[in-house]
Amino acid sequence: MVATVTTDTKQLVVEKLIEDLQADSNNYYLGIGKSDAWNETDTAPTSITDIETTKRDFRDNLQSIQKIASVSFVAKRYNWSSGTIYQPYRDNQTSAQNGQYYVITESNRVYICLRQGKNALTGDTNTSTVNPDTTGTTTSPVKTSDGYVWKFLFTQSATRLSAFATSNFIPVEKVTETSGLSNIRQSQKDVQDAAAAGQIVGYRVTSNGTGYTSAPTITVNGNGSNARAVATVVGGSVVAVNVDDSAGGFPFGAGYDHASVTSSGGGGGSGLVVKPIISKGGIGADPRDDLKSTSIMFNSKLVGEAGSGDFLVGTGADFRQVGILKNPKIPTSRSSADSDFTATTGSALRILTVGSGTTLNAIAVDNVISQGGTEPKARAYVDKNTAIVAGTSATILYHQNENTGFVPFTVGVEDLLDSAVPDNKGTIVSDSDAEVDPFSGDLLYVESRAAVERTTAGTEDIKITIQF
Repeated sequence: MVATVTTDTKQLVVEKLIEDLQADSNNYYLGIGKSDAWNETDTAPTSITDIETTKRDFRDNLQSIQKIASVSFVAKRYNWSSGTIYQPYRDNQTSAQNGQYYVITESNRVYICLRQGKNALTGDTNTSTVNPDTTGTTTSPVKTSDGYVWKFLFTQSATRLSAFATSNFIPVEKVTETSGLSNIRQSQKDVQDAAAAGQIVGYRVTSNGTGYTSAPTITVNGNGSNARAVATVVGGSVVAVNVDDSAGGFPFGAGYDHASVTSSGGGGGSGLVVKPIISKGGIGADPRDDLKSTSIMFNSKLVGEAGSGDFLVGTGADFRQVGILKNPKIPTSRSSADSDFTATTGSALRILTVGSGTTLNAIAVDNVISQGGTEPKARAYVDKNTAIVAGTSATILYHQNENTGFVPFTVGVEDLLDSAVPDNKGTIVSDSDAEVDPFSGDLLYVESRAAVERTTAGTEDIKITIQF
């Protein structure tokens, strides 16, 4: 049995995910963690063989979370470049199969290719040499001097490019507002409104036929109207069938749910087979459809000590994992049962308070602390510690994972040790839950990477793309 998941289904999943994220009842967070090295060489894993173990490890190592700032549909990025052959839009292929059939220019405008340029003598495809930017932002297609036909779709704003553009992806959206639009969004809305459903925007020749001494007459049959096409013959074969723009404009017609093409005349030639290319909503009506976008990008910028210290900075402050959490909770020790965590940022690290009057000095970040004279000992990685001042208590933020084990610390015992400096020890006054429960909420995404060092003046612009 042959089955497939359609583009419509994939887009529906992305739409529902975006709607879910934007719902007032939900809170989506970007989480970072794992300050300790992966292994002796600190090489991140290249594959996941056990997803459940990976999810547990992420929760064990979680440091900090921040509400996801923004989300968008994205499509694969193709920069226009002179000398490149671009493919014409097809209605029966995915973006990956159809290759480069749309471009983004240096002016951040996105154009879709409706027709390739052809050599009139040989029928060979020309490279694109005229920047589509020269066609402007008209709502109608424009034919450039290299024979290509381009249709303007939209211009990317600087804000959305900053949030969602990468070397591999560009953001895509449909404008749904009807008033108060910026010039950029109004130009896209004009294109959307000008589109007509059921347009035949091109023709695919699947058999060129033979014996043609003149161009056959092309007739479009179907439940729409006003689509016109013309054939080009080279060497006795039909090398192209295009929308007939001989009288000016592009007669795509409208209202076609289905169509077929027949030919007549041509000086006795035969064997021509042509398939019409139908745009269901009309080119430009929804650029997510035009660019066959089935991917979503999440974006958050982590600025220094975001949340007044929820995000760690300085020597040893780094992370190796990124994830997406939905609806994490506040630990029950800090709030009533099942309370949602809703703050913009939060720490997922447990908190040890070490009493004053001890010999405990500052413990380096990433050092292991331990407690207990015999095994099993309580052990943990230090993520942050306050400066030790005589006569005051100190605070240590820590996490445990499979490397340290999960033996709990005991309050009131004077044998908390710095594993790197055995004489450095003190008494635990309290062991408190973090601001956010790292074992709560739905974990939707986990990514492992090389260490990322964090500094007070630094910003990590994290963009997570999920492709369906």
